Amino acid sequence: MAEDTVRRMREAGRPVGPVILGPSGGEFILERGSAPRWSAPWSTLLRPGSLVLLPPPTVCHPQTAAARGWLVPPSHHEAREPLSAGVTPGGALLEPYLAAVAHAEAEEAARTGDLR
Repeated sequence: MAEDTVRRMREAGRPVGPVILGPSGGEFILERGSAPRWSAPWSTLLRPGSLVLLPPPTVCHPQTAAARGWLVPPSHHEAREPLSAGVTPGGALLEPYLAAVAHAEAEEAARTGDLR
């Protein structure tokens, strides 16, 4: 679903910052404070100060079950740029994410024959 969300964001011309891909799915690194009332299915918003383990910068699309890698690697930042430069604003993520969730749920319903 993370890949679908990133694709939808890019197609809509929305900014896409770093995204980690791991065993539990995609982890979007958002601009600090940009999603204060985030509420979306199949997601969790970590609060400031939460520990996030970052994969090595060269690991993309991990192939093993326990691996974590970058779906969208972080971009290089100049020292004079703020640390928030190049990350996704929370408002840019919500609509494409909800569309990807709806698409995944529809595919699952079609696969299992669940026609709610």
